[in-house]
Amino acid sequence: MATSTKLLPLRQLRFGNVDARYEVTSRNPKEVEHFRRSFVEPAGMNTEEFIEGHRFFVHGVKGAGKTSFLRFVQLKTSEQGSLTKFISFATEISDAERTKISSLSGIDVYEQGGVEITNNSAVDVWIVFILRHLARLIEDNRQSFTTHKSITVFCELMRKVYDGEDSKGLLKWLSDALKTGQYKFKSKHLDATLKGKAGEEEKLFPTSYVIEQSFRLLKDLGWEEISSIYIFFDEINLSFASKATHKRDIILIRDLIIAIDRINAYFIEEHKPIYVLAAARSEVLNALNAPTHEINKILADRGRELRWFAKNAGTDWPIIKLVDSKILASEALEGMKREPSAIDRYFHREIFGFAVRDFIIETTWCNPRDLVLLFGEAVANATYQETIIGSSVISRSLENYSASAWREKAEELSVEYAPQEIQGIKKILLNMSRHFKILSFEQSWKSKSDTDNTLVAMKSKYKAGKILDDLYRVGILGQSSKEPTDNAHSFTQHWAYRGDTTFDASAWFVVHKALWPELRLGKLKAQSNER
Repeated sequence: MATSTKLLPLRQLRFGNVDARYEVTSRNPKEVEHFRRSFVEPAGMNTEEFIEGHRFFVHGVKGAGKTSFLRFVQLKTSEQGSLTKFISFATEISDAERTKISSLSGIDVYEQGGVEITNNSAVDVWIVFILRHLARLIEDNRQSFTTHKSITVFCELMRKVYDGEDSKGLLKWLSDALKTGQYKFKSKHLDATLKGKAGEEEKLFPTSYVIEQSFRLLKDLGWEEISSIYIFFDEINLSFASKATHKRDIILIRDLIIAIDRINAYFIEEHKPIYVLAAARSEVLNALNAPTHEINKILADRGRELRWFAKNAGTDWPIIKLVDSKILASEALEGMKREPSAIDRYFHREIFGFAVRDFIIETTWCNPRDLVLLFGEAVANATYQETIIGSSVISRSLENYSASAWREKAEELSVEYAPQEIQGIKKILLNMSRHFKILSFEQSWKSKSDTDNTLVAMKSKYKAGKILDDLYRVGILGQSSKEPTDNAHSFTQHWAYRGDTTFDASAWFVVHKALWPELRLGKLKAQSNER
């Protein structure tokens, strides 16, 4: 690092929030503006594809920025005069947090939990759920929509179908609807032409008929001044609290994807600019084992994978652009003139013996959330005088970062393993080695089973190769064709986060450097010549 340009104190650099929802619910307009200014399109992504309705699904690993991507699309479409609605699902969020998110940014948060869905399909119920949100948008913006009897009937129908779900909870409502498969209505709610006694007659109608009539009524939907309508679904998390909730969530996510695809297909056919966009986590999609063909086709035709890696060293890595953009946006908010290469100005040339760009790639899995976890805490712990990020600044937050990174990876493993099993896997890895063969893993498992009943139970349930394959898939482990050194770069190794999904049980396994402190494998050490 060599520059005479004025620098901000590190404490004034913004790297964003771990959860992107809170970047757009802040009362501080600078945080929202920083989010807007620092947004970078990941590799292979194009926001215009989603705005124009060519793509509807964004998928990627946990923390890859799916929420950020959808929120940015929402900001752009709102600025273009569109009506938007953002729906977020969360498994663990307090009433106060739900209220805050909803009131500050118009996000509706529905809590997962408490109800097992036993029916094998929730597609029709999801379609009704989405149509109800469309009806609410229409009712809340009546002045913008063309008056038509069919649309009045549609909104009344959705109110009748959906009456009381807010107090009962989303899953309770879904569960009740799936068990019966029918709704009781006055005939006038399904046919705008019926009057008098004929309209007041109550009948039972199947969900599929309600959807069919809703689509018929929506053919008459029209509006003025509005550009388009967008409904966004943030990701639903997959739970392993029990086999029942795990199965329930798989059904919900699978069928939500199918429902969104069918609704978008309807509006495309009707030439109405109404779009339903959604995000899904890669590890959740991996668990959707039925029907894989339909889901894969939908994601291939209408989805994009959100990723931040490049397959070859020396490529212009998107994650490096993101770091640069975060710092440049921080400077812009303080009224500073844009200067080139913020990384070269704010970082030492080497950190813990790695060139700064290599260090970023080596320690963050090329993942925006890990970038925020590492550098957000590092600058928060900097002194008021520090303006350069080097080994000393990073080292103060490295252990906390390692613990946070393990928690993120553990959550990814929760798609496949129960919480006590994940703790067992961690116990096997503790104090092992930074690189090892499968035999060493099996020996550690065997020796530690003497004092851990969970590890004993896991032996009859899992093979070592299965566990190592999953650890490789989520990025806890990489692989090497030959015995690696502790300072080896990931460029010479195989990592799933860089798109190499081929698993070889006979290869060397390498523990990700960011996890060394948490797994008691030692720390990264600064080199004496770093500057």
